[in-house]
Amino acid sequence: MFMKIGSFKYSDKGSRIENQDTVEALELNGFYIACVADGVGGGNCGKLASQTIVDLFISNKYDTNINLTEVIETAHNKIKYLQSVNTDCSGMATTFTGCIIDGNNLKIVHVGDSRLCILRGNGIQQLTDSHTEAYRLYRAGKIKFEDIKNYPRRHILESAVGIDENLTIQSLEFGLLQGDRILLTTDGVHDIISKQEFRDLSMRSDSVTVYGYEIVSLLKSKKITDNVSFVILSVE
Repeated sequence: MFMKIGSFKYSDKGSRIENQDTVEALELNGFYIACVADGVGGGNCGKLASQTIVDLFISNKYDTNINLTEVIETAHNKIKYLQSVNTDCSGMATTFTGCIIDGNNLKIVHVGDSRLCILRGNGIQQLTDSHTEAYRLYRAGKIKFEDIKNYPRRHILESAVGIDENLTIQSLEFGLLQGDRILLTTDGVHDIISKQEFRDLSMRSDSVTVYGYEIVSLLKSKKITDNVSFVILSVE
């Protein structure tokens, strides 16, 4: 087990009337846990969806054999139940990106277009897929990467927790090294901050707290069009 994991979390309504994102980062039973969720749905239902999955994710009694895919499936069924008892929330859903640090092992589970990246040395690597129409077309070779940003349906989700059709859950593991930083973001953040900007800010920030406030400052200098939320874990 590493001696220390530093953390920073931030969430703001940005340009929207309400904040439907939910984030968390904490130590629980010897594990370090972080997650971001971006809810969709009318009224307060998007917030209900994102809060539901985050609450469930951090309430589990984790051990080294935890099946994170089953955790997401349980949250999916709970959100579907909440839809059934409140017709106003029939269309609610949420993206979700979560991780657990167990020693030097990072376990990741992901649905939707939130994102997890690893910053190591002078590089940055995105570990999660974007479950959107635009990225599906890009992976299929039908549009170019540089066309994604201007694709008219770029925010159409093809998988989200709470939507019956095509629930795609990505689950993977990654070996951590001392000095790594783990960055989880909702699309309101990574739509306006590039990977290169994230990397450059990290390289000039000597602590996770400084890095977090550098990202907040950069966000405030840009045109924000959505809720903005992110979490950083730092292997110290």
